[in-house]
Amino acid sequence: MPTAPLATRYDGLVCDLDGVVYRGPHEVPGAVETLNQVMADGMRVSFATNNASRPPDQVVDHLRALGLEGGSDGSAWSVVTSSQAAAAYIAGMAPPGSRVLAVGGPGVHEAIAEAGLVPVTVTELHTELHTGADAGSSEGVPLVAVLQGLGVDVTWTELAEIAYRTQAGLPWVAANLDIMLPTGRGPAPGNGALVAAVRTATGAVPHVVGKPAPDLYDLCRERLGCSPARTLACGDRLDTDIEGANAAGLDSLLVFTGAASLQDVCFASKAIRPTHVARDLTGLRTVVPRISDVPGDLVSVRGDGTIDIAPSASAELVLPAVVAAIWAALDGGEQVSSDPAMWRALEVAAGLA
Repeated sequence: MPTAPLATRYDGLVCDLDGVVYRGPHEVPGAVETLNQVMADGMRVSFATNNASRPPDQVVDHLRALGLEGGSDGSAWSVVTSSQAAAAYIAGMAPPGSRVLAVGGPGVHEAIAEAGLVPVTVTELHTELHTGADAGSSEGVPLVAVLQGLGVDVTWTELAEIAYRTQAGLPWVAANLDIMLPTGRGPAPGNGALVAAVRTATGAVPHVVGKPAPDLYDLCRERLGCSPARTLACGDRLDTDIEGANAAGLDSLLVFTGAASLQDVCFASKAIRPTHVARDLTGLRTVVPRISDVPGDLVSVRGDGTIDIAPSASAELVLPAVVAAIWAALDGGEQVSSDPAMWRALEVAAGLA
């Protein structure tokens, strides 16, 4: 069992944003204060977001408005988007100055230019075609790929152009496959929904760089300058944040301030299980054990599938002990109750309610 706070056991943190640091425009309580403290103690932080529509500078401004201190030039913290990861992937297979068909919001276009490539819009492409230029080229320079990220003004014409280009053999890179975008009015179609439209029409399959693929995590870790063993990933979603961390070979921290519930984590398949769990980001400053290291006598699963917590279980160990015991039971073929009353009681005992 560890004796030092979680943050001191790693050099770098790859941290999700929505549901971890903020919810919409508002800070998750304690998140910014915790981040300021761990960075003051020497931890470097890279905020990894699947949101490909906003340029990093807009996210930086949001974080500063919430009170995050220090610069964002990589010395203390920085923001990395899935658009940047997608542009970096394309830059790795094409020479500088190559032209990339850009479909999505401003973040897509800025990421392509930042990577030393030239973003080309569908409108510009159609203008070239109407003026007699060869399809997909200008002054003899062909398109090398299409990058698709979320944009609120993406049109049928743009989706159709992606379909035409991919069927003609142009490499297709998608920033992410997030089906849903949370908005103030409720769920709206995300980039994954638009990608699915093209896939359904053509059968083509894009290379995806956003979570849960490892590309975004790899780029964040490279910018942090940390080894995989000394990098911790933190998020609130099992199927993106945690699965992506596992794919990238990183330890992970799942926090319960966003999408995942205690029951979700306890019933998670092995591919999406986190290394650590904590109520919120303040867990970085506490002695959070690896779930695999929690003593097995603190929580047990009875024959009827209900959970028994030993009186000797300290408050800070109940949460990881519950998760560890249920994983062990399920992996051993035992049944675990889904009774809502039991799960509400477990959340109270684990400090989540």
